[in-house]
Amino acid sequence: MSITTKRGDKGFTDLLFGGKASKGDPQIEALGAVDELNANLGIARVLVDGEVARAIDQIQEWLVTLMGELAMPMGKEIKYEKSGFGRISTSEIEWLEDWSASIEKEEKFKGWLRPGERGGEVAARIHLARTVARRAERRTWDVANEVASAEVRIFLNRLSDALWLLASASEKL
Repeated sequence: MSITTKRGDKGFTDLLFGGKASKGDPQIEALGAVDELNANLGIARVLVDGEVARAIDQIQEWLVTLMGELAMPMGKEIKYEKSGFGRISTSEIEWLEDWSASIEKEEKFKGWLRPGERGGEVAARIHLARTVARRAERRTWDVANEVASAEVRIFLNRLSDALWLLASASEKL
């Protein structure tokens, strides 16, 4: 299978199971925002190590799952499930909530920092990922009852909160 198919040259892109959508379709906008979020997290991940790198790696894995959900054409949910593709569920949301709580427990925050205020590249990169997460969340609301499940939207909301906490905690780096 070649990545260069030329099928997108006329303004359409492929969905799972043979579906197509306009490149400007809200479903594709949501998918693209999550893809951009994943790329931004990749930049942050290479700048950290240990627990934080492992946490970001796990989140990136879940974002790939989430992109699969967003690439599913309406009416193909049963085929998606039978194909063995994953879904974002309450367990991933709970993991993010627990992770956020652990960051908050260790850090004492004193107000809102401007991204990069203390000169930390890691924190600035994570703040950038956070803003993309917020946009991805907004774009999934555009397709809320069509392709984006409530769990997807909640996951992105919790993720952006967690990234704000992580960025603030990373200002020391």
